Amino acid sequence: MKVIQRTILATAISCALITPHVNAGALMDIYQQALAQDPQLKAAEAASLAGQEALPQGRAGLLPTISLTGNTTWIDYDSTSYNENYHNHGYTVSLSQPLFSAAAWFTYQQGIAQSEAAALQFGQAQQSLILRVVNSYLSVLRAQTALQTSQAQERAIKRRLDQVNAQFEVGLIAITDVQEAQASYDNAKVARILAEGDLDNTFQALARLTGQAVGNIDPLAKDYPVENISPIEPQAWIDKARAGNLALQIAQANTEAARRQSQAARSGHLPTLSLTASHDKDSGSYSSNDHSETNQIGLTLSMPIFSGGATSSQSRQAEYGFTEAQYNQDDALREVILETRNLLRNLQTNVLSVAARKQSILSSETALKATEEGFNVGTRNVVDVLQAEQQLYSAQRDYADARFDYVANLFNFKQQIGTLSPEDIIGLDQWMKAE
Repeated sequence: MKVIQRTILATAISCALITPHVNAGALMDIYQQALAQDPQLKAAEAASLAGQEALPQGRAGLLPTISLTGNTTWIDYDSTSYNENYHNHGYTVSLSQPLFSAAAWFTYQQGIAQSEAAALQFGQAQQSLILRVVNSYLSVLRAQTALQTSQAQERAIKRRLDQVNAQFEVGLIAITDVQEAQASYDNAKVARILAEGDLDNTFQALARLTGQAVGNIDPLAKDYPVENISPIEPQAWIDKARAGNLALQIAQANTEAARRQSQAARSGHLPTLSLTASHDKDSGSYSSNDHSETNQIGLTLSMPIFSGGATSSQSRQAEYGFTEAQYNQDDALREVILETRNLLRNLQTNVLSVAARKQSILSSETALKATEEGFNVGTRNVVDVLQAEQQLYSAQRDYADARFDYVANLFNFKQQIGTLSPEDIIGLDQWMKAE
């Protein structure tokens, strides 16, 4: 199982930024700011560093322990035949090296798995940051599109209202047409006001990631490629996800850690053997001021016999924990398979949807033009024109949303198969171009 180093994505983005052909745009700037300021990523980094301490702590059980103790004692010796006061002081240096401890060995193996899981979790947090940046950026683009179409619709309906007012004044149309146009204009104003509020909210969400206000962002280029990924069969992608998905790798590492913990708990019934050595020095006695030194070396065998049932209970508890981890891993695998299939299907649907939405704009434009001509010659009323205009602007919004859905699903899919990296941010940034 591959351990993800905690700085791998930050290093990748730094290297990418010094590549001559890369031009950092608004998306790139926002991602860099989020790397430096996002509190969730900082918390994940701290949690990862804390989790990786499980390895040196587990290894410590296999290494020698050395201790130093010192003492100083004032002794007042008094008897009927003898009386003497003296100061006794000394120190003891002791060493203990485990020679056989199954529990310590399995605890060390558990520490390796826990450290690996902690590193993987930070890698997952880094991927999550990429998704949060992209999704927040796309939310702003969606809100901008909604506002632009709302403003355009409001202007168009205002022109239509002015037109029907003029026609009503000369008696060409009934008052009901004016009222219909006025109602549509009022609704368009409300929609524009709501769109302005939504846009401000999405910018605030973006500022939460960067820690500072974001003024404006670049739109997605009109020629951004929306195409099927190859191969279109899901099995190849499922195999890739099984090997690369970080959530699944974390579940596997947690299962390994639980297995080692179970082995360590069962080893509580086994004996332990240690090498012990000590050096002791004492100075001062009632008979002289000479000092004495003692050196010892030996083996210590400890055999647990009964601990009130605690060892057996801890063993059962650890076994249940291992069983739980196995089921969690199986659930994670099923989730990966399901999400990979769903996202691949969504991408294929997005491609068809974008093409259909684009065609619907052309159809709506043609329908609006025909309805306007009918209105001008008296065969269609103003309601028909307003509905045709609303259909056109809805088609434009739906087309933009379909493109954004494709980008969002593509990034989710890359995370699902375990390939999402800052290079994907760089690649998308190339298609963010000011019009």
